[in-house]
Amino acid sequence: MKAVRYYGKEDLRVEEIDEPQTRPGTVKIAPAYNGICGSDLHLYHDGPIPPAPTTEDAHPLSGETLPVVLGHEFSGVVEELGEGVEGLSVGDSVVVEPLMVDGTCPACQRGAYNLCEQMGFIGISGLGGGLSEHIVVESRWVHPVGPPGG
Repeated sequence: MKAVRYYGKEDLRVEEIDEPQTRPGTVKIAPAYNGICGSDLHLYHDGPIPPAPTTEDAHPLSGETLPVVLGHEFSGVVEELGEGVEGLSVGDSVVVEPLMVDGTCPACQRGAYNLCEQMGFIGISGLGGGLSEHIVVESRWVHPVGPPGG
């Protein structure tokens, strides 16, 4: 599949990469829309800044180094459901909350996962991104929009 990969300062490449496969508890999405925000522009113009990994230092939650697939502000359509996923159906329009959290730090334990000490973002820190033909995301981060199947 085609994806936009970020290699570092002013270095984006459209490349052919392996299509991700669903696993239990995950959802495969065909991205439809992807925003470009200030974080993306800073990464492009200034080079890797946390929570982006570098070519030498992996993000602690994704385990990935550069290059990574970009795109953390995206929506799309559900293509496939992993085993155990409930509340979603193939064909649903969805948005993705693009978070990576450790689940173990004090903030996560309080339910304030948006303050996770090791937080990363899908599409910046690894785990695929919205600037691709397909992405697989944990179902907890996938939110339906509009009527089912539409």
